[in-house]
Amino acid sequence: MFRTAAADLIGAYGTEGVPARTDPGEALDATGAALSDLTAATVAGALRAAVRAEWGDTLPARFTVIGMGRFGGREMNYGSDADVLFVYEPREGVEDQTAAKAAFAVATEMRRLLQLPSSDPPLLVDADLRPEGKAGPMVRSLASYAAYYRRWSLVWESQALLRA
Repeated sequence: MFRTAAADLIGAYGTEGVPARTDPGEALDATGAALSDLTAATVAGALRAAVRAEWGDTLPARFTVIGMGRFGGREMNYGSDADVLFVYEPREGVEDQTAAKAAFAVATEMRRLLQLPSSDPPLLVDADLRPEGKAGPMVRSLASYAAYYRRWSLVWESQALLRA
């Protein structure tokens, strides 16, 4: 975060040793991409830590975090939270209820880890863009997402997936 902010302040964003871009829009795009990459790496690290703490290397479900909004569009800024969808799919031979419980525990632990005090500001993970918003489950199976988007999604929800 410090290196990104420092590069942004001195106008050093360029590509592979090329001097900084002169177009402010390109510098803004590069900063947004750098902050998005930093957020993706941070989320991936928290995911890895949350899984390993309880299950070692094998979670009873395949699990992913889908970046939405500015995060998904690689347009983060310094004050952005990380809009996400949490998606799981049970591993072969694992009951859906067991996989769902594990996926929920991982998502909850990730959010807790990312809010702990550190040298960088906490990363707020916002799952409110999920189907049914705060009223819907925080973690859904891939099949559940597919059924929702096929049957009930609004146009803006489908369009939001394009940035994911």
